[in-house]
Amino acid sequence: MFGYVDTWQRIDNCVISSVTLKMNSLPEKINQKIIVCSREPFELVFPGQDELIMQHTPEQDEFSELLAHGHSVQRQDEWLAPRRQTQPDLSLPMANVFKWGRHVDGVEAHGVEISDNPEFQGLVFHFLAEKEMDEALVHSLKTNATYYWRVVGTDEQSRPVNSSVSCFHTVDEVPRWVHVEGVSNVRDMGGWKVKDGRRVRQGLVYRGGEMRCHMTATAEGLRFVEEELGVKSLLDLRGQNELAADPTHGSALSPQVRWYNTPVDPYADCATDASKSNYAKAFRICLEPANLPLYTHCWGGADRTGTLVFLLNGALGVPEEELIRDYELTSLAIWGTRSHETEQFKGLLTFLESLAPGETMQAKTIAYWKSAGITDDELSRLQELFLEKKEKSVLEIKNNRGLPLP
Repeated sequence: MFGYVDTWQRIDNCVISSVTLKMNSLPEKINQKIIVCSREPFELVFPGQDELIMQHTPEQDEFSELLAHGHSVQRQDEWLAPRRQTQPDLSLPMANVFKWGRHVDGVEAHGVEISDNPEFQGLVFHFLAEKEMDEALVHSLKTNATYYWRVVGTDEQSRPVNSSVSCFHTVDEVPRWVHVEGVSNVRDMGGWKVKDGRRVRQGLVYRGGEMRCHMTATAEGLRFVEEELGVKSLLDLRGQNELAADPTHGSALSPQVRWYNTPVDPYADCATDASKSNYAKAFRICLEPANLPLYTHCWGGADRTGTLVFLLNGALGVPEEELIRDYELTSLAIWGTRSHETEQFKGLLTFLESLAPGETMQAKTIAYWKSAGITDDELSRLQELFLEKKEKSVLEIKNNRGLPLP
């Protein structure tokens, strides 16, 4: 009996050879094909199965710790100044180097695919392999999440081959910084915890700077926003004078992405009738599922965008100290220090206090939205859409099933 390789194909993550066997020992020659499984085309090296990866840089963690202890704006500036000399933009997330090896001659890896499910359905991240290297730089994934990854490539005859699938996890760290090449101060609005332990959902609203005026997102940056983040709408908070200076006169993204222009004023100026009207429009744009995921920006994603996100996350129940920390984290970008000690920010807090004296920040921000014309039903829908579902405890599950409790 002898055999020869007939064709190559892939079944269940193995490179397969279809082998024709000729069995001359039988009275009549019988030709029969069987499948023989060879070695994996790629061996996944890092991250390993169930490995935990970080995405914050040491500087981001250190600065966040500084803010948590309530240090003054002077102390923030002292911390930031020497670091900006070597890295002007500290808002970029850390990239992890995903690595693999090759087991089969003639295969070429094009990059990695990353999904939140092992079937790779729905939104899948794609990161290209570094030139002539068996590795890819991976960044901007959701925090506190479980992901699945695989290497994708082709064989000598340009047929697709994939590695096996491995699982990894991301560290619980907020915010989720996002790298849009050419743009500073981009991050996810979600990830923050509210009082009952739930989190604001990630992947719905991204905040950052504008992308085609004083900053220029690269072609890769724009592709990442549309194809990897899946952004469907752009919420532009700039005024008409700024738009006139923008070469795109509006959206830097493709025509398939909806563009909304709702000019607003930051801090206590959100109290004017004109600003309230446009903040309410922005609220309702974010409330429409067809618009999500959404990217919102002003000039640098700091003041007007910061005020909008403060009011939205406040109404969702993010604690005041976390709202302040999120606002001050903009200091890591290239737009200068943002501090709760400034008169502008104090003005916002004083205005909100006047709406619901002595109440929680959630009550104050809800009072603001109601003064802008947002209804109780719309506020409830915001909670339903933007907060993760509360996971039931083992005791709750047993009780619901009528089982005895310990």
